[in-house]
Amino acid sequence: MSHRPRIAYMPSDSRVHGLYPLLKLGWLLWGSLAVFAVHSPWLVLAVLALVWLALRLAGISLRRDVRGLRLIVSMAAFLFALQALFMQKGTVLCHLWPLGPGYLPVTQAGLRSGVYVGGRFLAIILLSYLFVMTTEPGRLAYALMRVGLPYRYGFALITALRLAPIFEAESNTVYQAQLARGVRYDVRHPRRIWTIMRQLLLPLLVSALSRVDALAVSMEGRCFGKYPTRTYRKGVDFTRRDAGVLLFLLLAFVALVAYVVARVET
Repeated sequence: MSHRPRIAYMPSDSRVHGLYPLLKLGWLLWGSLAVFAVHSPWLVLAVLALVWLALRLAGISLRRDVRGLRLIVSMAAFLFALQALFMQKGTVLCHLWPLGPGYLPVTQAGLRSGVYVGGRFLAIILLSYLFVMTTEPGRLAYALMRVGLPYRYGFALITALRLAPIFEAESNTVYQAQLARGVRYDVRHPRRIWTIMRQLLLPLLVSALSRVDALAVSMEGRCFGKYPTRTYRKGVDFTRRDAGVLLFLLLAFVALVAYVVARVET
């Protein structure tokens, strides 16, 4: 059975995939700032709805493609429960233990805070998933280099993004190979944990060094870094649709800044 990385770029010809990479980076930044700056559960729910819509337009299924979804939802539900149970301000809606005088009150403020905190956590995670799964690393690096990033750093970014899922797949291969050789990973003794980490990380380190050595030889053979500029096999065009999305992004940032300024003044 093939091992698919937990989070990686998923090629597609959808409209979300075709957006200019820096625009998607800008929306990721706006969404992350908005859910922290605006203390409203309605905004968090709106951001979640937009993320869900973008995932649908990109052809990405939450159940099929987002690995670790149960853990993410469980953590969000846990944060919601903490806020709902321990936030005692506001009007009491009900008691989870209604016997006697009533214990474990659930208040309106607690529910609002639970939706805000749990939804904020869920929004940040899903925004990150959406950006990574719909943004090709090469297009992102090229767009960054067009705005002034040196191509050496752009190449380092592409390499890091592409090697991360490869190393994850190789770590799973090493893990399965060690299991086939009789290595037990269910022993919880502290001394045994160090041995297990050494048996798992040492082959992975050797594999990583071999890949780095091959990459360094390839770069040296192509005289990488000799010239201050370079050509690119494939570019990224800024279309009219991207201009419209950029306009909405600028308006969203202006609205966010205006809200923050008004809140500080009051």
